[in-house]
Amino acid sequence: MKLLKALGLISAIAVASSAHAEDIKLTYAAYGPPTSSNVEFGVIPFLETAKEMSGGTIDYTLHSGGSLLSAKAMLGGMKDGLVDGGQVLAVYFPSELPVSNLAMGLAPMLSSGGPALAAAITDYVLTGCDTCRQEFKDNNIVFLGAYSTTAYSLLCRDPVDTLASLEGKKVRVPGDFAFLASYLNMTPVNMSIGETYEGLQRGALDCTLGPVGWLKQFSLGDVAKNVLEVEHGVSYGGPIISLTQDLWSKLDDKQKMAFEHGAAIGVFRAANAYIATDKEVLADAAAQGYTISQPGEPVMAKLQEFNPYFSDLLVERAKKNGIENAAEVVAGFQATLEKWQGIVEEVGDDEEAFVERMMSEVYSKM
Repeated sequence: MKLLKALGLISAIAVASSAHAEDIKLTYAAYGPPTSSNVEFGVIPFLETAKEMSGGTIDYTLHSGGSLLSAKAMLGGMKDGLVDGGQVLAVYFPSELPVSNLAMGLAPMLSSGGPALAAAITDYVLTGCDTCRQEFKDNNIVFLGAYSTTAYSLLCRDPVDTLASLEGKKVRVPGDFAFLASYLNMTPVNMSIGETYEGLQRGALDCTLGPVGWLKQFSLGDVAKNVLEVEHGVSYGGPIISLTQDLWSKLDDKQKMAFEHGAAIGVFRAANAYIATDKEVLADAAAQGYTISQPGEPVMAKLQEFNPYFSDLLVERAKKNGIENAAEVVAGFQATLEKWQGIVEEVGDDEEAFVERMMSEVYSKM
């Protein structure tokens, strides 16, 4: 019913508009494969919803799997107008997006993800951090929707459940997660997710840090059947859903609202896809021969000690890099996250209610 009301509102806007909307045929690039959670449940619903709600004025061509632009080429491709929209991974662009990356930098110390986290970073970039929004604008990008994985576990070749068993283990970690690995006396290894299967298979890695769902999604369960559910660290940010400023400036109100609705749906579904995959893997763990272990108190205590250590490190490093208000950025994002944790607790699995709150709390304030 709410979606029908939204469609009615968009139709009313269209009637009230004196100028005929320009037909849009956008080219969208994604570095993720079409079956990945962020593309299948995030990017594609975003594009399909916008197409449906536009009244026939929006169409698209999707180039996924890095076939048009790789993750590292995405920012430049959007800035130069090679595409009209794209799945961006901000962590690859610390120089171009320094404050945005600071807001996304809490990843190694968070213990839960999902729609609340994805909505929170979207909200913060668009309404709570003028500098973040300007960073994307300077690169010809309109940030519309973020992603969030579930909390990370250790996926390992051999059983691990104590600090002693973790010591010296070679673990694949992205970026600042190396600090978390080192804090646990593990040996961090910088390796792409695409190389992780072979790394585990050949013994170049003992473990990888990531969502339990990766056992299925990347077939890591073939070579890493032992899971330690530390539930510490979450990857989030993106944006997985964004358009170029050049395209955005051509859109009428009806088309913008269609893209905003699509973005809210994509944020919700992509985040929930990670949750669903984790649940599926855990439910089938015994049948697949996985061993699921819980960390003991010494491991949990060590993880809790890590958070204040890393928070101080994050802020001090940002200050040294010229972000004088680093502590305010971190606190501002944390406050936004708390707000969205409350909202998601309230709306639960109600997609329409979530979309409605994204429209009122975020997109109406852009």
